[in-house]
Amino acid sequence: MSSKLMLALFVTAVLVTSIAAVTIPAASALTSRSSFNDNHYTALYPGGPRICGDHICAPGEYDKMQQALGQAQMKGKTGSTTPSTTPTTMPPMNSTTTMPATSVCDSVKAILTNAGTSPDVVAKVMADLSCS
Repeated sequence: MSSKLMLALFVTAVLVTSIAAVTIPAASALTSRSSFNDNHYTALYPGGPRICGDHICAPGEYDKMQQALGQAQMKGKTGSTTPSTTPTTMPPMNSTTTMPATSVCDSVKAILTNAGTSPDVVAKVMADLSCS
C-alpha cells in the first residue's frame, strides 16, 4: 500500500511541477525589442552611420567636419615638399665604423644585465656593437 501512495505522490508532484512550469512565465529583466542590431559605431571603423564627435552626424555635417579637420592640419604649412633638415644616413657596417657613444654601450649592457642575460651573450652583443 505504501508503494502505491509513494507512486501517487510522485505522479502528483510531477504533474504540479509541469503545470507550474507551463503557466508561470519565466522571470526576465530584459525588455522585448524588435531591432537586434547590436553594432557599435565609432569614428575609427568605416561602415554604418557617420560619427561626428560624440553624436551621429546630421546630413552634410561629416563633410564639413572633414574639411575643417583638413584645414586645421594644413594650417601653417608652406606648401613646400622639401624637408627642413637634411636626412641622416646610417654609415655602412664594416670594420672601419666608429665606436658608438659610451652611453649607448652602457645602456645596452645595463639592460642585458638587468634582464638576467648570461655574461657570454652580453660579451658577444657588446663585441658586435664595437663596445669595449
